[in-house]
Amino acid sequence: MKSFGRTAVAGLIYLLVIFIFFHVYFGSFSTALIGPPEDNMQEFWNTWYMQTKLDADPSGLLHTDKIFYPEGASLVYHSFSYPNLVAIYLVRCVVGLGTDVGTLIFLHNFFLLISFFFGALGAYLLTRLYVRSEALAVLSGFIFGFSPFHLAHTLHHMHVSAITFVPFFVYFFLRYMREKKVYLAAAASVMWALAALSCWYYLVYIGYFVLFYYVFHAVKNRSLMPGETLLPAALITFFALFLLSPLIVTMILQTGARSYLEGHDFFVADLLGFITFHPYHLLAKIGRPLYSHFQGNHWEMTVYLGLANVAVLLFALFKKYCRKIENLGFFQAGILLFMLLALGSWLHVGGYRVWLPLPTLLTEYIPVLKNVRTPSRAVIFVYLFTGVSVAMIAEYFLAGRKKITAAAAVGILAIVTFADFFPTGLDSTPVVCPPAYALINEDRAGDFGMINLPAGYLQDNKYMMQQAACSPVPMANGSIGRKLAPSLIDTLDFSDFEAQKAELKRGGIKYILIHKKPADETVYYVHHDRHTHLHRLHREELAREMAAEYQRHYQLVHEDEMTALLQVYH
Repeated sequence: MKSFGRTAVAGLIYLLVIFIFFHVYFGSFSTALIGPPEDNMQEFWNTWYMQTKLDADPSGLLHTDKIFYPEGASLVYHSFSYPNLVAIYLVRCVVGLGTDVGTLIFLHNFFLLISFFFGALGAYLLTRLYVRSEALAVLSGFIFGFSPFHLAHTLHHMHVSAITFVPFFVYFFLRYMREKKVYLAAAASVMWALAALSCWYYLVYIGYFVLFYYVFHAVKNRSLMPGETLLPAALITFFALFLLSPLIVTMILQTGARSYLEGHDFFVADLLGFITFHPYHLLAKIGRPLYSHFQGNHWEMTVYLGLANVAVLLFALFKKYCRKIENLGFFQAGILLFMLLALGSWLHVGGYRVWLPLPTLLTEYIPVLKNVRTPSRAVIFVYLFTGVSVAMIAEYFLAGRKKITAAAAVGILAIVTFADFFPTGLDSTPVVCPPAYALINEDRAGDFGMINLPAGYLQDNKYMMQQAACSPVPMANGSIGRKLAPSLIDTLDFSDFEAQKAELKRGGIKYILIHKKPADETVYYVHHDRHTHLHRLHREELAREMAAEYQRHYQLVHEDEMTALLQVYH
């Protein structure tokens, strides 16, 4: 009961931190998506699609013609965060909520933020296995649950930000290795499966952790340890894979050349990124001259560990007496391993490639594993082990000192880390429906689809969000994790309008919706506001020219400042 009370207090602290960090969103919690317009729009489509399918008919869940109409697309490789989406469905069923856009936005945002609570709580429980200090365990949970990595992906990716089950897996796994109780092994397997269903990257990274655990202890004990470690780890792995086998087998069967994308040497952590103020930091202006040269985008490059945490880790590394801390070496080795994995195929320092090959280079050539194309996400284990290590080092260093001195030191460390992780520049994406969608919805004359123009990665994400919020009419556009087969949008002729019209008719595309203010997919990759502004104006001018050109070949149904709706056939 005492343990439950301590855990409840820790949970309340994490809820308070969520409120402090993200209160800027609460005024528009059911009208705008957390994060700037990017992959979060696609993730909202995931929420809408899953809820409508579960409400109607879950069969055929992993193939849809709502996007890439009329052929449709396989969603086997798509970035569904299954546990979150099922949890949203269960909440709706229990409370009696529908699938109106306000409800879905609210629940989508809620489950993004609740991952901070459960992620931190899992890391807290893990740390309690190694430290007695309640305050340091809470701090460890904060370091993991509210890490800049987690924050950055919460603004963009529900599946990557679904970190909840990773610390719980490590907690149950390490407890099982200590206590050898069957229920702990079962819990570890279930947590691994749930982590994988949240984000397939975590299937692989947890696998790396299990392999690392075995190798570390085998080397340390100079024994293969078949009974003590190898067999238990193998059994936990087997049952986790068994639980996932229906999906994994389907994915393997559909794996082909189109399922592999590049990124192993682009979406990487820069070595200096671990100590550089990131784009969401209060002191981002100080870090910008450096991080602006890093590879990848802002959310994938964000691996900042916090200066105080790095200082504590380095202090322990160079102090011989810290080697006496039991189990610290294991977590330090884990930090090093997952840092190496996060750095990608080749080492990058300050944005420059150093021709030093790293472990990820090997996985680029291994079937299935080469799907893990954004190495920086391995930093999730760096944060987890950093939190535990900082707590262990601080407790050892403060042992035997006056209580007031120890409390003051922990308090200062906590305040510095809190300020170091406090986010700024938290944007949101208002969900707005152009009037043209209402006109499309009024058309009841049989089955048909639509196409949105101009097409492009970020634009297609926006169109998916608008399909979820504004009109369920299938569209030829789409944006998914892996497109395994071509569709109409890939072959459509944009140079010959007569040929194009014939293709659209054959494909059942009845409407063309031209968006005059397309999303700017390069705005996040340039670093001077003046250039960004000019670029956006240029794209709007092109879109308006497109609208004028298409009106000469298709019948205009509706036009306003936002869109031009054209009809292909009657």
